[in-house]
Formats: sequence, structure tokens, C-alpha cells
Amino acid sequence: MRRSELRGYGVEGMPTPGGYGRLAARALIMGAFAAIVAGGVAPAHAASRTFKLSAESKDVPVGAGLKFRAWTYDGEVPGPVLRARQGDIVHIHLTNRTTEAHGIEVQAAQIAPKHFVGDPMKPVDYTFPAEVPGVFSYHCAANPILQHIALGMYGMMIVEPKDGWPDGPAQDVELVQSEIYGLPDAQHLIISNQSKVVAAQPDFVLFNGDINKYDLDHPIQIKVGKLVRVFFLNAGPSLAAAFHVSGVIFSTVYQGGNPADARHGLTTVEVPPGAGAVFEFRVTEPGDYQFTDSSRAHEYKGAMGIFRAVP
Repeated sequence: MRRSELRGYGVEGMPTPGGYGRLAARALIMGAFAAIVAGGVAPAHAASRTFKLSAESKDVPVGAGLKFRAWTYDGEVPGPVLRARQGDIVHIHLTNRTTEAHGIEVQAAQIAPKHFVGDPMKPVDYTFPAEVPGVFSYHCAANPILQHIALGMYGMMIVEPKDGWPDGPAQDVELVQSEIYGLPDAQHLIISNQSKVVAAQPDFVLFNGDINKYDLDHPIQIKVGKLVRVFFLNAGPSLAAAFHVSGVIFSTVYQGGNPADARHGLTTVEVPPGAGAVFEFRVTEPGDYQFTDSSRAHEYKGAMGIFRAVP
């Protein structure tokens, strides 16, 4: 089974993302206006948004007929995409359905880390103002963090700029790059190899949780001349990514996904583990445009895909 898009929680009133980046629009909008929240005072116009997730153990499909024994958010790797707008008040609720200690650190939150971890079978709850726009990781904050991320407890949060993106509407595509450490057994099940995790020697590098997910038979469709906006997260846990699209020069790259940090005219951009970026581009003619991690060993291990441009 292949997941053709990342499930996510959207922002009410925002343009619906298109193509393979389309969100499932499962936002839980509280509607109340908060006066004071952890970390600051809410502006009078702030929307309140609640994201409810669960920590679950599950064997998840990772493409090529393989499964991975994972710790997950909502039974998926990566977890659902969370979307908010700059200035929103965000409430995180994690239900732990396992006997392990788990938590959730949303890196858009500027609050004390003591809020991020819960005891086995205990929930995690906290609230924060989404003050800075960008593409942020969320991941388990229970020790050892390396193991929890390597086992699948990560996802993307997008905080949209309060005034929108400088170049206006676009086709949104969400890509999460990550690593799997371990080879499949006779039952096609991958059990994480902790020696490889510690040595940072992955066997697979994935986009959106599948090996070679967006191949020639399952490309991401884009339109000639239309602005494409890629929200990119390198979930790691350990290797840098070097995002590249063949035949494309990025018109704008926002490091961290923040419009205050814009760069132009780049073809390949390194994104450290745990960090995000936004890439914008247009294509001028139909065809297949391969996107990869330009660390070619990572491409060989599964980090490649196809944008198919149509008129």
C-alpha cells in the first residue's frame, strides 16, 4: 500500500494545497480567544488550534513490499502534518497508548522543555503561541531521543506567515526526508538496528516514509508555469540532506521556512537534520523532473522522486 499524500491538520481559510501535498483538512479549531498562554500574551485576533495525536507501536509499510517495526504518531511514519498561522495559539495533546515513555517536542514552541515528555500511558499537554513562521520538526523528546526518532516518531509542522507568502498562492508539496536503519528479514519486516543507528549508517533514506515513493509510476504532478512551493523537512535523525531538482533553479529558498531568510537562484541546498526549508520554483516545459538528495548514496538508498509537469 502506498500513501499518496501526507495526512495533516489544516488552517481554516487557507488555500487548499494541491497535488501530492494536499492536506486532509482535519483541523480541530477551538474558536476561543486566549488571553494568556505559556510563553506570552495572545494577540486579540489569534485563533486557537488544537492538535490531538497518539503515540502507537505499529508495523508500517515503507514501500517495496517492506514493513518497518515503528513507534509512531497516529500509526503513521512520518506523523501528520500540522499547520497553523503565525500568531495562532497552539494546543498539543498527545495520548500515549504504549508502555514506553513518549512525548512530543514541537520545535515551533518557545517554552520550557519540561512540557515535552510524559510517563508511560500518560498524556502530554501544552500550549504555546506560534510566533515565528517556518517549517519545523516535531519529534519524541523521551530519552534516548535518537532511538525514538529513528523508530519513526517525527513529523512536520508548518507555521504560515501572518501576511502570507511573498510570492502569493502556489501548489504546495510537503516532503519529509528520513532514515531507516536495518535490513528486512525473511518476512520482509525491518527491525531497527541500534548499532547502525548510533553509527549513523542507514540502509534506506526516504521521502514521506516510502522507499522510492514518487517513482515514474507514482510521480507528483505539477503544472507548467505554476509556482510550486515545497515544504521540506529533514527529520534525520542524523544525516544532512542536500535537496535538488534536476532542470530547476530555485527562484526562492527560505531557510527554516522563514520569509525573513530568503535566498535566490540556488540549485542545491543543504538542510541539517531536524531543520526545514521552503523551496519555490516554476518549470517552463512539460516533462519529468527528478528530485533527489544530492548526496548520491542517499539517492541510491531511496531518496529520489519525480515531479511530472503537465501543460
